[in-house]
Amino acid sequence: MNKLEFLVNNNGTMQLLQNKCDGDVIIHMSDGEDMNISNGDMVMLINLYQYIKRYDIQNDFINPYGKNRE
Repeated sequence: MNKLEFLVNNNGTMQLLQNKCDGDVIIHMSDGEDMNISNGDMVMLINLYQYIKRYDIQNDFINPYGKNRE
């Protein structure tokens, strides 16, 4: 199993888990909340983040002070 772990607010942690290459991603929060994201949706999320940052597009969650509007 592959795992990425991040410290988040309120002294919690967020873990991104994947059992196999190209498999779904499980997001586990230290408060016990779990969420499954399909491999395709995970790639789309990363592509969206990259696009918004690259072109400095204003987005309330990813880039609230972006200079460009789409």
